[in-house]
Amino acid sequence: MRRENWINYDPLDHLIPKDGWLGDYLRFGENLQACSRFKFFSACCAMGAVVNNKIWLQRGDEGLLPKLFPNPWVMLLGPPGFGNKTQTINMAVNCVQQACPSVKILSDKLTPESLVKSLSEPIDEKDIIKIGPRDATGLVKAPELSVIFGKQQYNTGMVSLITDLYDYREEWASETIMRGRNILRHICISILGGSTPDWLQSMLPQDAFTGGFMSRFIMVEMPVTYLNLKGWPTVPEDTGGWGSLLDGLRKIERLKGEMQWSKQAKERYIHDYESLRPTGDRQRDAYYVREIEQVLKIAMTLEVALGSLVLSGESYNKARKVLGGLMDETNERIGHLTTHPRMSLVKEIQDCLVKFGKITEQNLLKRFYKQLSHGEPQFYEAIRILCNAGIVEREGNVNNYTYKLKEKKK
Repeated sequence: MRRENWINYDPLDHLIPKDGWLGDYLRFGENLQACSRFKFFSACCAMGAVVNNKIWLQRGDEGLLPKLFPNPWVMLLGPPGFGNKTQTINMAVNCVQQACPSVKILSDKLTPESLVKSLSEPIDEKDIIKIGPRDATGLVKAPELSVIFGKQQYNTGMVSLITDLYDYREEWASETIMRGRNILRHICISILGGSTPDWLQSMLPQDAFTGGFMSRFIMVEMPVTYLNLKGWPTVPEDTGGWGSLLDGLRKIERLKGEMQWSKQAKERYIHDYESLRPTGDRQRDAYYVREIEQVLKIAMTLEVALGSLVLSGESYNKARKVLGGLMDETNERIGHLTTHPRMSLVKEIQDCLVKFGKITEQNLLKRFYKQLSHGEPQFYEAIRILCNAGIVEREGNVNNYTYKLKEKKK
């Protein structure tokens, strides 16, 4: 693609709230190459790691549902090189480490056993004198998600473990023959990770896509045409600099207590949640049910960024808009992630026909021949599946076939 076809504008920029500490963070890094959505959601994740289980929201009567914390799990998706995923993740994690050294940072080179052990261990010498298990809080930094959640043998069980640790528990225990019994208390972990879309699909185990694991993440994908090359980024003069950013995060760390519902936020949340209807696609439905929960987490971070412990209708609406815009864009990605890897070619051919309409067999084969690890039979099997399912129809004769999506009967 020629350079003039790229833009440095993020379509979500006008929806992203820029108040309080989050606004300060975005202004500080506005001249970085990363798109606005990368910086916003990584900042939300950093804040969630800092407040961890010290701030919570109760949904319904106490005891019926687990406490909800403002700790969104964020996954940055973008192409290698130009996406600036690692740069964005490192800046957010550096901010947490320098401002709040008591936050436990967990590297991506973890096994299920080492993760549990790290969460249960004291973070510094002062904690060693405490008796009993410590609160299991921390930030998992994963610039490449496939390293921590990949198919490597030593990672077996990591996906199911992390899925299990997503919801709050007063106490969680694991036992191994070698390490004995480990107890995790008041669990609240944050995850800030990145990947390329292709690696995400090919490197993660299948249970990552079918067991509810992926739906627990906010998937933040870089706009397809975004590019904003900055060889010498500068900090705008109207900001307080890096030190001011750290001071603001330290103030946020001191906030504690239960976040209260405003009448407007409570009514809107109940309406949105009770308006959900299943579509019949169980995997895709999981993302939309979780979206309402993610809205609450982001709305909470917006309030925390202002130093508030009251969930306002305004913050809920802002979070609803930005996540709604994000979900509109990631519909296609969710479709790919909820497709079994063996059926990925089927899904990609269908997407191609949605985008371009009627295509000749020759041109369709040209688009996908590089993906045919089993040769042409793989291509024709995918076509046969789509035709037999009534999704695609074939026209013409054996020497001049064309394919298009089958029109739905009105």
